[in-house]
Amino acid sequence: MHRISKFSREVYQKIYNALVPLDSFVVYAFILLLVMFAAYNLMIKNIGFYYDDWEGVFLQKQNYSFLQVWNYFLIDRPFSALVHFVLNPLLGTKPASWRIAGMLVNWTAVLFIVKSLLRIWPKRIMEIGWIGLMLAVYPGITRQFVIRTSMVHYISLLLFSISIWLMIKAVQELKHRWVFLAISLILSILQMLIIEYFAGLELIRGLILFYIFKKEGKTTGKALKDTFYTWFPFLFGFAIFIIFRFSILPGIQQAGMVTKNTPGVFTALLSNPLQSIIYLMEVILQDVVYAVLYVWSQTIVPEQIDLQAMATLASWVVGALMALFAGVTISIWQQKSGDEESAEPYPLFIFLLCIFAMLLGGLPIWAVGRQVIKGLWASRFLFGLVMGAVPSVVLALSWAFSKHRRKMYSIVLSLLLMSSIAFQFRTGKTFALTWHYTRDYFWQLKWRAPSLVPGTFILSPYTPYQFSADYEIAFTTNIFFDAGNQSENVSYWWFDGPDDLLDFSKNAYPDQLVIDHKFRNISFQSDLQHALAVIYKPSRGCLQVLDTAYVNEPLLLPVEQQLFPVLNTGLILNDSTPVPLDIFGPEPDRTWCYFYQSADRARSNENWPEVIKQWDIAKQEGLKTAYGPEYLPFIEANARLTQWDDALEFTEMAMATTEKMEPFLCTNWERIKTSTPDSQEKSDVINSVMDLLKCSELSESFQ
Repeated sequence: MHRISKFSREVYQKIYNALVPLDSFVVYAFILLLVMFAAYNLMIKNIGFYYDDWEGVFLQKQNYSFLQVWNYFLIDRPFSALVHFVLNPLLGTKPASWRIAGMLVNWTAVLFIVKSLLRIWPKRIMEIGWIGLMLAVYPGITRQFVIRTSMVHYISLLLFSISIWLMIKAVQELKHRWVFLAISLILSILQMLIIEYFAGLELIRGLILFYIFKKEGKTTGKALKDTFYTWFPFLFGFAIFIIFRFSILPGIQQAGMVTKNTPGVFTALLSNPLQSIIYLMEVILQDVVYAVLYVWSQTIVPEQIDLQAMATLASWVVGALMALFAGVTISIWQQKSGDEESAEPYPLFIFLLCIFAMLLGGLPIWAVGRQVIKGLWASRFLFGLVMGAVPSVVLALSWAFSKHRRKMYSIVLSLLLMSSIAFQFRTGKTFALTWHYTRDYFWQLKWRAPSLVPGTFILSPYTPYQFSADYEIAFTTNIFFDAGNQSENVSYWWFDGPDDLLDFSKNAYPDQLVIDHKFRNISFQSDLQHALAVIYKPSRGCLQVLDTAYVNEPLLLPVEQQLFPVLNTGLILNDSTPVPLDIFGPEPDRTWCYFYQSADRARSNENWPEVIKQWDIAKQEGLKTAYGPEYLPFIEANARLTQWDDALEFTEMAMATTEKMEPFLCTNWERIKTSTPDSQEKSDVINSVMDLLKCSELSESFQ
């Protein structure tokens, strides 16, 4: 034990000696970047686009003008179009480019927050260093994995953090004061107009300014006066945002459009004040408790502990290494500063500052009836709250351990950092798996349907993969089949049937359904005769474009069976459109599903030799299916080519692969029997099939 302790001290001393000549803030910035890369981007090659990422990709890939993009966001945040206008030409549509850029924007924003705090509390290096690290990998926010749509959040955060730093710098240094304040004011207004998530935090400026002036030794009256004069321009900027958001924006909407995210809480307070206040207090308390306390517990979920899973083990190893480097870096930085830690004046005021930061940070979401703890993508609502939540945790632990127990304090925060990094790493693994399924879905769809008749829409009984809703998959479909179409009236769409089109009173799709769908300024018109039924259950088999040949297929879910009455033919074209490889990457390895899709497309075109060709190649590659219905193209092709013994062999293979195949195979053999010329070989094989499948219908037809 003594040897281990001695070795640890020697390692620490070597690291310390290596870092002494270096600028401490630069080293901290590098470690912060390393921590963020480890948490978010170690699997960068396997992570793509998700959720509302696709709206940005869609707007870019269709080559929409700035005005079209402005109109798309007009119902809530039109100035966010500036982010797309500036970054789209720079970053293109490769997921990795956006991920690196998003991480750098977030990193820079955190550094400016750290620099701002260092200006206010220059001797509290340890606490401020930990605050920056915790903000960077806070486990409540996973928006780095949907960075394309979250870039507006991080750009707004960056502008806000620079604005705060410039304001503090202006009041502390006085030189070029008005220039710094003017730039700070412009950035303040711009960040609120881009997205409102940090608008409430603008009101924290008054408390920051008052604290700075009081630290300078000014009387309360003088501090209040200076605070007001300095803060007033920012209050004016806040008023500009409020006027634009709630007065001007509703008046410039396009016909039929209504602004989103209106502050309904104020109407509720006027109509039923007592009940509304109680409800609002409950919401605030729930979100604050989640942001400050509960969020750290989700980094370790007992049922997710799997010591045989490499990703789980890797996450903790990476987290431990990064936490070790971070802890040593902060400790050395504190020692190198040469300033002994001293109690900051007005500790109660500092605590109140954190509380107000949380409340003001959550104000924009609570005002519109949203809540942090509700919704799959609600983590974005923590952007404002976290500015108070993380400092509250770090400072509370600092006060609890006092300066005589700093080693234990660092250990506790290192453990929190380790678990946060591990959590983000594992979250990234989940997103990587989803991207695999996203690419698999669209590549298989492309193999099966090289292009589509304009007006076609994919009708699915469910969302085929995580982290995307129907309109987002619709955007992806247009990117995949119709990139570059600048019309806001798009050619294709994607619907989740039960959610969007099913008539639940009849538990069926309406026969004469006319579709006139509108999403923001994007529209799509079609009818049910242009529905292409597609199902995708990778745990079962390959993607399937349904037609009548798949009636009675085993293992189908009830929602999948509901698609058969609306099957249509003639919607698939063989002229292939180019795949956007910059987004989806190169074509995957040609596994069984490639040959199945190619064979099934050939079957629908009655190109029977092509079906056989696909089987021969697959067989040569040693590939076969684990789902019996996928042998159908080869059964039918051999039968159509009068290779009856081979058709029987494929039937036996299908039977051996999946249970309860009899109804499906009987139906198809009945269809084949009635549509092929008679022969003795055919009669013999069908008799064998009848014995194998025990099809009463086939038996009766030959009596």
